[in-house]
Amino acid sequence: MKIKLPNTFHTQTALGLVLSVASAGYAMQAQAATPAADTLEEVIVTAEHRAVSVQEIPISAVALSGQALDARGVKSFEELQYNVPSLTFTDNGNSKYVNIRGVGVSESAPNQTVGVAVHLDGAYVAREFVFGDALFDLDGVEVLRGPQGTYSGQNAAGGAIFINSKKPVLGKTDGFVNLEAGNYNEQRAGAGATVTLSDTLAFRFSGDLESRGSFYRNHGAVASADPNTIKDQPGNLSRSLGRAQLLYRPTDKLELRLIEEVSDVLTDGVPYKYFPVKGSNTLPTTGFRDLSYDLDGHRVVRYQRTTGKMDWQAEDAFKLLATVSYLGSHQHYLQDTDRNTLVTPTTVQNGADYTINDHYWSAELNVVSTGTGPLEWTLGASKLDYEQNNYLNFLRYNNAQFPNKVNNPSLNTRMYYYLDNVRKNGALFGEIGYNLSPTVQVKFGLRRNSDTVGFSKSSYLATGATFPAGQYSFYNAPSGTAQPAGLLDFTATTGRVLLNWKPIDNHLVYVTASRGYKPGGTTPMADTYDSEKVTNYEVGWKGDAFDKHLTASVSMYYMKYDNFQRTYSPDPNNPAAAQTNNVDGTTIKGLELSLSGLVGDLRWDFAYAAASGTYGSLNVVLPKGIADGVNPTAATVFNLQGEGLDFLPKTTWNLGFAYQGFNIGSGKLVPSIRVSHMDEFYTSFYHYAYNLTPHKTLADGFLTYEADKGWRLEAYARNLTNKTYISRANGGSDALGQYLLGAPRTVGVKFGYRF
Repeated sequence: MKIKLPNTFHTQTALGLVLSVASAGYAMQAQAATPAADTLEEVIVTAEHRAVSVQEIPISAVALSGQALDARGVKSFEELQYNVPSLTFTDNGNSKYVNIRGVGVSESAPNQTVGVAVHLDGAYVAREFVFGDALFDLDGVEVLRGPQGTYSGQNAAGGAIFINSKKPVLGKTDGFVNLEAGNYNEQRAGAGATVTLSDTLAFRFSGDLESRGSFYRNHGAVASADPNTIKDQPGNLSRSLGRAQLLYRPTDKLELRLIEEVSDVLTDGVPYKYFPVKGSNTLPTTGFRDLSYDLDGHRVVRYQRTTGKMDWQAEDAFKLLATVSYLGSHQHYLQDTDRNTLVTPTTVQNGADYTINDHYWSAELNVVSTGTGPLEWTLGASKLDYEQNNYLNFLRYNNAQFPNKVNNPSLNTRMYYYLDNVRKNGALFGEIGYNLSPTVQVKFGLRRNSDTVGFSKSSYLATGATFPAGQYSFYNAPSGTAQPAGLLDFTATTGRVLLNWKPIDNHLVYVTASRGYKPGGTTPMADTYDSEKVTNYEVGWKGDAFDKHLTASVSMYYMKYDNFQRTYSPDPNNPAAAQTNNVDGTTIKGLELSLSGLVGDLRWDFAYAAASGTYGSLNVVLPKGIADGVNPTAATVFNLQGEGLDFLPKTTWNLGFAYQGFNIGSGKLVPSIRVSHMDEFYTSFYHYAYNLTPHKTLADGFLTYEADKGWRLEAYARNLTNKTYISRANGGSDALGQYLLGAPRTVGVKFGYRF
């Protein structure tokens, strides 16, 4: 079902940007900006505050330019994971799981944070709520795999992701217009342009709008009802984004940049559905995309981000780089949590109504050497001040305590939480490199982190069980039982030691030992847990051959993962009494490989990762019946040691071909295909079938006509074989699992114009 774009200021702003740029674009004449046909694209990365080729940075990294992202149809983290081996992403509704090499986050505990540090235009994103946003008008995306304990610091135990928007360029007017239409009522429009205002001032504005119907069919409370008559269709999408940038360069040595971005993403909720058989991840034989949600749901995520950046060559020997950013977001999530359980006289119904608001500012200052000589250095400091307000309303109805027959969030509160989540971080860091010879360099980096994490004293819990007889409304309760949780302080020293060797031109060998961490915390019930620490030992090689018609990189690593944060029950007499604690002795090892080549008019690329990880020692309780609804017959203690790590596929790879040899008229016809594979992985340390996301191999096809006048027309088919695959499977203590399906085959056309 198609949904309307939300009538908000954000949408109006983005729509205005799209229409303005579309009008300006067709009124201008310019050349198409396409790379030369006989070269491989060189991608520049800036994650370590120096602009270098991805082939020269001594890190296992994948960098994709904005042009490559567009050509591959990557517009969100969901598609990005199939182009970056070792990366997994799951949009779980009010939380999102991002993991690199199995390190990141794998559960929705209120105070746990993501262990992969994501940055927008250099500014740290403190929580994962806005990670699912569209990737548009970008210079590129950089994914650094493994701990990044010097430059990224806090919450970079698994790696770091840098999303860099396309910035204005003085003296240059350029831009784009994109239009797209496809099945499932897919409609998308985007545009952007840079305008030079003076010799020192340039402005860029861009916008992106998209709406799409759901891949599911919701029949409402009656399974036989016509889904076309039901307003609520979980899985549909409406989003709008707008970005405005002002660049000021009064001298060749000073550049200031101001970025303002707004986003509005709306769906009718996350279309989870229960597996039909307990203890199984087998899909039903029919109707696996049919829903029967009796509670209208929705999920809205809005944010506003303001970022200021400075690049100042203060002296010939060094430059100052500064970033200051403020982000405020609002999320409202209304969900039928009993999924497809139809209303009957004896069936208890459940729902959830969450409102989550966060606001924070971050700042970072770097002093980076730029002089000549054997010495290279960086000094820096960063600050984060974060607060999140959670209004968590857990609903129940159609039972003795809450007898209402309709799920009304204002009447059916089973339990209500208000949580005021606080995070503060301050860090000092630096790295020094020295050239021992023209071909050998050593580097040593350190970062000292100080964190304050927890819940303020204003947090409280209110339960429906305490309501007066006949009164069932405690929605948005002004008070309740104060929670005992408080604020905790953590400190950690992270960093790396690195040896680079260039035996011949265009070849780099590196050996490194690095450490990253994720701070500990406390749960609303005052359980405390320690910080995660990941120590990585890695060796890698990068090089090219055949006059740069072939580039390659390979890395091998071994990681010690200490104090893995896990929520579990330690008490066999009370298996529901979960608490967060640490698992010690977890290890991960693996290999990552990337190849790109050009043979005549044929371009190809291949990326591969293999990994193996096992838990350390921790006793957890297997609740009665968790395996299949019957077994175990009583709560049983089980030790995790030796079990495979969650969110860690054993193999992931992607392969792409594009042929540019068909010249037609003044342009060329380019057929291309991409194939990706992700092995199975568990989403819980309870390794039962309903927690196993099966392996999948997906193929996308594109046929593009690229004219020499700046425009292109593309026909695409994603998931060419129309494979039905599970994108996430997970369950609970009752052995009844639930699943999310990936997108079916989608087909459409895209028109693009660049000037």
